[in-house]
Amino acid sequence: MDKETMGSFIVQIRKEKGLTQKDLAEKLHITDKAVSKWERGSSFPDISMLEPLSDILEVSILELIEGQRIKEDLSLTSEEAKEIVNQSISISDDEIKRKHIRSKSTIIIGVILILLIISITLNILNYHRESIKNTINIDSDAYTMEITENGEQFFVDDEAALAQLMRDISDIRESEDK
Repeated sequence: MDKETMGSFIVQIRKEKGLTQKDLAEKLHITDKAVSKWERGSSFPDISMLEPLSDILEVSILELIEGQRIKEDLSLTSEEAKEIVNQSISISDDEIKRKHIRSKSTIIIGVILILLIISITLNILNYHRESIKNTINIDSDAYTMEITENGEQFFVDDEAALAQLMRDISDIRESEDK
Protein backbone atom coordinates (compact mmCIF):
# COMPACT_ATOMS: atom_id res chain seq x y z
CA MET A 1 0.00 0.00 0.00
CA ASP A 2 1.47 3.34 -0.99
CA LYS A 3 0.25 6.90 -1.46
CA GLU A 4 0.94 7.15 -5.18
CA THR A 5 -0.88 3.92 -6.02
CA MET A 6 -3.91 4.90 -3.98
CA GLY A 7 -3.82 8.44 -5.41
CA SER A 8 -3.72 7.19 -9.00
CA PHE A 9 -6.61 4.84 -8.27
CA ILE A 10 -8.72 7.64 -6.77
CA VAL A 11 -8.04 9.82 -9.85
CA GLN A 12 -8.97 7.00 -12.20
CA ILE A 13 -12.24 6.12 -10.46
CA ARG A 14 -13.19 9.77 -9.89
CA LYS A 15 -12.79 10.50 -13.58
CA GLU A 16 -14.72 7.34 -14.52
CA LYS A 17 -17.58 8.68 -12.39
CA GLY A 18 -17.34 12.07 -14.14
CA LEU A 19 -16.48 13.89 -10.91
CA THR A 20 -14.12 16.81 -10.47
CA GLN A 21 -11.93 17.11 -7.40
CA LYS A 22 -14.29 19.82 -6.20
CA ASP A 23 -17.35 17.58 -6.70
CA LEU A 24 -15.73 14.76 -4.73
CA ALA A 25 -14.62 17.15 -1.99
CA GLU A 26 -18.13 18.60 -1.63
CA LYS A 27 -19.65 15.12 -1.31
CA LEU A 28 -17.12 14.30 1.41
CA HIS A 29 -17.47 17.72 3.12
CA ILE A 30 -13.76 18.45 2.82
CA THR A 31 -11.64 20.80 0.72
CA ASP A 32 -10.61 20.08 -2.84
CA LYS A 33 -7.02 20.63 -1.68
CA ALA A 34 -7.30 17.49 0.47
CA VAL A 35 -8.50 15.51 -2.55
CA SER A 36 -5.64 16.94 -4.60
CA LYS A 37 -3.11 15.81 -1.96
CA TRP A 38 -4.52 12.28 -2.05
CA GLU A 39 -4.41 12.14 -5.83
CA ARG A 40 -0.85 13.48 -6.01
CA GLY A 41 0.24 10.92 -3.43
CA SER A 42 1.19 13.57 -0.88
CA SER A 43 -1.06 12.07 1.79
CA PHE A 44 -3.55 9.33 2.51
CA PRO A 45 -7.20 9.97 3.22
CA ASP A 46 -7.98 9.95 6.92
CA ILE A 47 -9.19 6.57 8.10
CA SER A 48 -12.63 8.10 8.74
CA MET A 49 -12.85 9.08 5.05
CA LEU A 50 -12.34 5.58 3.64
CA GLU A 51 -15.93 4.41 3.96
CA PRO A 52 -17.63 7.54 2.54
CA LEU A 53 -14.97 7.72 -0.20
CA SER A 54 -15.51 4.08 -1.16
CA ASP A 55 -19.30 4.63 -1.20
CA ILE A 56 -19.04 7.66 -3.50
CA LEU A 57 -16.56 5.98 -5.85
CA GLU A 58 -18.48 2.70 -5.64
CA VAL A 59 -15.43 0.62 -4.77
CA SER A 60 -14.64 -1.40 -1.69
CA ILE A 61 -12.50 -0.02 1.10
CA LEU A 62 -10.04 -2.80 0.37
CA GLU A 63 -9.80 -1.69 -3.28
CA LEU A 64 -9.11 1.86 -2.10
CA ILE A 65 -6.40 0.71 0.26
CA GLU A 66 -4.81 -1.55 -2.35
CA GLY A 67 -5.17 1.11 -5.06
CA GLN A 68 -6.62 -1.33 -7.59
CA ARG A 69 -9.75 -3.25 -8.48
CA ILE A 70 -9.98 -6.61 -6.80
CA LYS A 71 -11.23 -9.48 -8.93
CA GLU A 72 -14.49 -11.06 -7.89
CA ASP A 73 -12.94 -14.50 -7.52
CA LEU A 74 -10.15 -13.20 -5.29
CA SER A 75 -10.86 -13.82 -1.67
CA LEU A 76 -8.81 -12.74 1.29
CA THR A 77 -8.45 -14.51 4.55
CA SER A 78 -9.52 -12.57 7.60
CA GLU A 79 -5.85 -12.35 8.60
CA GLU A 80 -4.92 -10.73 5.27
CA ALA A 81 -7.82 -8.29 5.56
CA LYS A 82 -6.83 -7.45 9.15
CA GLU A 83 -3.23 -6.88 8.06
CA ILE A 84 -4.30 -4.48 5.31
CA VAL A 85 -6.58 -2.55 7.68
CA ASN A 86 -3.86 -2.43 10.35
CA GLN A 87 -1.39 -1.06 7.78
CA SER A 88 -3.90 1.61 6.84
CA ILE A 89 -4.49 2.59 10.47
CA SER A 90 -0.76 2.63 11.17
CA ILE A 91 -0.05 4.89 8.20
CA SER A 92 -2.92 7.18 9.18
CA ASP A 93 -1.61 7.38 12.76
CA ASP A 94 1.91 8.14 11.49
CA GLU A 95 0.61 10.99 9.34
CA ILE A 96 -1.34 12.45 12.27
CA LYS A 97 1.77 12.28 14.46
CA ARG A 98 3.84 14.00 11.77
CA LYS A 99 1.27 16.79 11.47
CA HIS A 100 1.21 17.29 15.25
CA ILE A 101 4.99 17.42 15.42
CA ARG A 102 5.08 19.93 12.55
CA SER A 103 2.42 22.06 14.26
CA LYS A 104 4.24 21.99 17.59
CA SER A 105 7.53 22.90 15.92
CA THR A 106 5.92 25.82 14.13
CA ILE A 107 4.40 27.10 17.37
CA ILE A 108 7.68 26.75 19.27
CA ILE A 109 9.62 28.60 16.57
CA GLY A 110 6.95 31.32 16.53
CA VAL A 111 7.10 31.76 20.30
CA ILE A 112 10.91 31.90 20.23
CA LEU A 113 10.83 34.56 17.51
CA ILE A 114 8.27 36.65 19.42
CA LEU A 115 10.35 36.41 22.61
CA LEU A 116 13.46 37.39 20.67
CA ILE A 117 11.72 40.44 19.18
CA ILE A 118 10.38 41.46 22.60
CA SER A 119 13.85 41.07 24.13
CA ILE A 120 15.50 43.16 21.42
CA THR A 121 12.80 45.84 21.72
CA LEU A 122 13.18 46.03 25.51
CA ASN A 123 16.96 46.26 25.20
CA ILE A 124 16.66 49.11 22.70
CA LEU A 125 14.17 50.96 24.91
CA ASN A 126 16.35 50.43 27.97
CA TYR A 127 19.42 51.69 26.08
CA HIS A 128 17.60 54.86 25.01
CA ARG A 129 16.22 55.39 28.52
CA GLU A 130 19.71 55.10 30.02
CA SER A 131 21.24 57.39 27.41
CA ILE A 132 18.56 60.03 28.06
CA LYS A 133 19.03 59.70 31.85
CA ASN A 134 22.75 60.18 31.42
CA THR A 135 22.26 63.20 29.17
CA ILE A 136 19.59 65.17 31.06
CA ASN A 137 20.92 66.82 34.17
CA ILE A 138 17.90 66.37 36.45
CA ASP A 139 19.91 67.67 39.42
CA SER A 140 20.15 71.11 37.80
CA ASP A 141 18.86 74.01 39.91
CA ALA A 142 16.81 75.04 36.86
CA TYR A 143 14.54 72.03 37.47
CA THR A 144 13.76 72.93 41.08
CA MET A 145 10.07 72.44 41.76
CA GLU A 146 7.61 73.34 44.47
CA ILE A 147 4.15 72.06 45.33
CA THR A 148 1.04 74.21 45.72
CA GLU A 149 -1.58 73.70 48.41
CA ASN A 150 -3.62 71.72 45.83
CA GLY A 151 -0.71 69.28 45.38
CA GLU A 152 0.21 70.61 41.92
CA GLN A 153 3.89 70.77 41.05
CA PHE A 154 5.48 73.73 39.30
CA PHE A 155 8.96 74.93 38.37
CA VAL A 156 10.30 77.70 40.59
CA ASP A 157 11.77 79.42 37.51
CA ASP A 158 9.88 78.39 34.34
CA GLU A 159 12.27 80.20 32.02
CA ALA A 160 15.36 78.64 33.56
CA ALA A 161 13.76 75.17 33.41
CA LEU A 162 12.84 75.67 29.74
CA ALA A 163 16.32 76.94 28.86
CA GLN A 164 17.93 73.97 30.66
CA LEU A 165 15.58 71.53 28.89
CA MET A 166 16.53 73.03 25.51
CA ARG A 167 20.23 72.58 26.37
CA ASP A 168 19.61 68.98 27.47
CA ILE A 169 17.71 68.21 24.23
CA SER A 170 20.52 69.72 22.20
CA ASP A 171 23.04 67.54 24.10
CA ILE A 172 20.92 64.45 23.41
CA ARG A 173 20.80 65.23 19.70
CA GLU A 174 24.54 65.76 19.58
CA SER A 175 25.20 62.46 21.35
CA GLU A 176 22.83 60.61 18.97
CA ASP A 177 24.62 62.10 15.94
CA LYS A 178 27.95 60.70 17.17
